[in-house]
Amino acid sequence: MKAILTISGEDKIGIITQISKILAEEEIYILNISQNLMDNNFTTTIMIKIPDGKDLKKIDKRFDNLGNQMGAKINLRNEEIYSAMNYL
Repeated sequence: MKAILTISGEDKIGIITQISKILAEEEIYILNISQNLMDNNFTTTIMIKIPDGKDLKKIDKRFDNLGNQMGAKINLRNEEIYSAMNYL
């Protein structure tokens, strides 16, 4: 399944490293990545491919926990739902 991971918050060292660590541990592929830094505000959007059978709630919880630790907002959405919400 394709999904979209969005991250926003204050720019801090290690955000992408920690995101990538979770993706690697969950065997999730990065298909595309876009990031932007405006002053001290960091945003990134990552299109990922999640292998069949992965527990999305568990993965989403890991990203929620990371976001809370780093003071960032991290959202994981199915690509079809993300596209419907943002491009209609």
